[in-house]
Amino acid sequence: MNRELNGPVELRDVLEARSLRSLDVLHLSETTVRVQDLALIADIEDITQVGPDTVIVLSDRAAMGGWMISAALRYAWERRASALIVPEPSITDTAVELARRLDVSLLGMRQDATRLALDVGLQIGLARAGSIARVQAFTERVARAETLESALETISRELGGRDVRIESAGTVTFRVTRADGDAPASGSSHRVSAPISLGDRSPDRLTVDAAEHESDYAAQVLQAAVPSVRALLNASRLESVLESLPPLTVAALTGSPRVGSIDDPSRLALERLVRWPLDGPYTAVCILADDAERLGPAVHQIWQSRFPGMPLARVADGWLAFAQTKGGAKKRSIAELRTEFDALRGLGVRAGASRRYRSPEKVVDSVREAWLAARLAGEQAAPGRADAASGLLVFGEIPSRLLGRLLPVDLAEQLAGVMVPQLLADPGADEVIEAVVAFLSCRGSVSGAAKMLGVHRNTVQARIRRAEELGLALSTPEEVLPLHMLLAALASRRTTE
Repeated sequence: MNRELNGPVELRDVLEARSLRSLDVLHLSETTVRVQDLALIADIEDITQVGPDTVIVLSDRAAMGGWMISAALRYAWERRASALIVPEPSITDTAVELARRLDVSLLGMRQDATRLALDVGLQIGLARAGSIARVQAFTERVARAETLESALETISRELGGRDVRIESAGTVTFRVTRADGDAPASGSSHRVSAPISLGDRSPDRLTVDAAEHESDYAAQVLQAAVPSVRALLNASRLESVLESLPPLTVAALTGSPRVGSIDDPSRLALERLVRWPLDGPYTAVCILADDAERLGPAVHQIWQSRFPGMPLARVADGWLAFAQTKGGAKKRSIAELRTEFDALRGLGVRAGASRRYRSPEKVVDSVREAWLAARLAGEQAAPGRADAASGLLVFGEIPSRLLGRLLPVDLAEQLAGVMVPQLLADPGADEVIEAVVAFLSCRGSVSGAAKMLGVHRNTVQARIRRAEELGLALSTPEEVLPLHMLLAALASRRTTE
């Protein structure tokens, strides 16, 4: 006889039934034992056909002799059976010792094997029915949750205070732990997850680390909670889209839909924007990317992990957002973002953050600061400098050495054609410009410039003399800074071409 069940239950729950208390437990595995099937075996070779997680009941005919019990134990171990139940008169000390070594649950029965198999099957069904009823009651509770946080709190309470998370492509975007602050049960845990969106390849997953003996029930709980969590998550994202309209409006007000064209916006248009309520202090964040479409998932994962629920608005060259911060939250959050964006700097992602503001009238100022900082982020520092390159730059921390990058390269080319035409016409213009920029970056140190460029100091001196011959006033203090900014922009343009 072989009875297939619809879902697993735990062996310990089955054995607690009153009708099975007459069973003599000779060895019970210390690990969690799942029960999926039941098989009554009349011929010892039939054990080779049973599947895993099966309770095997040996008839009197199949259990004739201690060697038959030993063979059945080995078969049960190979087939990963849940337990082996045999007639008690056939059990020997050798069989019990073998059960311990193989860690196969072994039980002795005094009643007829067929009758016992029926009782075990009945108790498995009752245990499963009880689990279904418990899951159904939980489903009704989680369906009443009105927020994503309360839904995850309901899941956490059902699983004894376990940490419950929503993950997107492996990154935690929402997390809830036990509401009363008690630590969850100790012991080893297993990651259990369920896809939130339709399909197993969904990037969003509901995840919990459950104890080994809870993993099956935890999987059922997560599956039951998915429809409610999916609806609340979609509602939350829709709300974020609606909230992201003001940042998009800011981008439009700055003169162009492209972030790279931010300029002074109309103050009259700004007055209409102020209708968007900013609750407390905020910081504008601008993220620029060379390939925004390809890098979008990575940027969104980073942002949502640090600022869950805060909208990140897509604009032409990247993204724009307002991070509302309180107390020391800004410094901590910005420091965490800097670490994340440092890893993406090599892929062409740069981020900038404004200073902290409170007044809605400063929204556009904050956007301008964030954009300027993003443009300057990622610049390599000179060898030996402490202010190394960073993927995220805060406006209030911009070093003066980076100001040369603020001059648009297109405009720099036009200005240079008027201001230093002889330089541009010289065959060695690129080397001369590179040497002058390095010389001025090192505060007039020929040795420092030579070290930066990896050439001999005499080479640098020769190129500086040539620059002066071509009309560059390197000895005139009031000309040095503008000239440095102009040539730095030119060097940037010519390096990328």
